[in-house]
Amino acid sequence: QRSPLFIIFTTVLVDLIGFGMVIPLISLYGQHYGASGLELPILGGIFSLMQFLFAPFWGAISDRVGRRPILLLSLTGSTLSYIIFGLAPSFTWLMVSRAFGGIFAANISTAQAYIADITPPEKRAQGMGMIGAAFGIGFTLGPPLGGIASAHLGLAAPGLIAAGICGFNLLLACFRLPESLPVEKRNLTQTRSLKPIQFSVLRRAIQMPDLGFFLVSFFFATFAFSTMEQTFSLLFQSKFHLETGEAGLKTGLILMFSGLLGALIQGGLIRRLVPKYGERKTLVIGLFFNTFAMAIFPFSPSYSLYFLFVIPLALGTSLVNPSLSALISKSAHAQEQGATLGLSQGLASLARAAGPFCGLLTFAVEPTLPYFIASVISGLLLFKAFRTMRTSFDVQT
Repeated sequence: QRSPLFIIFTTVLVDLIGFGMVIPLISLYGQHYGASGLELPILGGIFSLMQFLFAPFWGAISDRVGRRPILLLSLTGSTLSYIIFGLAPSFTWLMVSRAFGGIFAANISTAQAYIADITPPEKRAQGMGMIGAAFGIGFTLGPPLGGIASAHLGLAAPGLIAAGICGFNLLLACFRLPESLPVEKRNLTQTRSLKPIQFSVLRRAIQMPDLGFFLVSFFFATFAFSTMEQTFSLLFQSKFHLETGEAGLKTGLILMFSGLLGALIQGGLIRRLVPKYGERKTLVIGLFFNTFAMAIFPFSPSYSLYFLFVIPLALGTSLVNPSLSALISKSAHAQEQGATLGLSQGLASLARAAGPFCGLLTFAVEPTLPYFIASVISGLLLFKAFRTMRTSFDVQT
């Protein structure tokens, strides 16, 4: 019998391959369908805005009914959204597909709660690292597949292939994925209404100094990366004078290399670093690499050198995300794992909505500006995280 940790890893992995096929193409497709003014930033952020509104809602429900039903529902919604994306005849339908996908994007927060159910606290970061490894592999395989499909099979192909992958994953999960949350551990007595934004959870979290800081850091770390993320393809297209399909392919190759590095780091290196140094130190190290990498990224003189420039960015992101996820999980109440991790993903989704909006608007003014903003934010987080780590060390000693 396979480990539940392995099964949830493969479930998230297959889903993220489909997600990775589509995400680098969104800005290019928006331009292709004539998006102008604020339309392109709105398209870039609508998925994450809907995820912000609904991820805490699904997380709280998973605390009541279990993780498995929510994961299956999320995979069903994602499959339908990719079909709409692939068959979209206009910019409006692209917007509809991304909004619908965001509403049902509960898979990551629910998977994190699933891992919290089946791992002891001392192994929580390694478990969260498996989600990061799934991200890495998904963004290793997904973007080049999407780029190749759009360049050789037409603009509809990435969405339809992603829908097929996600639908296949749904069938596998129906038969392979066990429930992780026993009935006796479910939060069946909660009396608060199930609203999309769980303000009561947010209020309690902010009142806890450590948890509040980790949630705020997760928001801004995600915002910094998202400010750059959807400008990658536009940067390559304008800098190297590429057609839409070719820009998608070259962006996919860079993200493939970055994803491979991320999978290696989060699937292997973090297992050694966290037990030795702890999540707080790995967070500081990751923020240092992010600050440096984001500052230098837009200045590569050639496309081939971007395979070198992306290394510190992949290292930083691969250390920051699982460290923060583990710290959030360990700081949350035992009966609110799903709601709190859903809240963290909701805040991250808000950051992924605001980040592209900021990045795409500032990219139109100056292509290097999104990267400068991201570097400054990461530097400020680094300073605050270092001070917090020193304060915690002083208290412990």
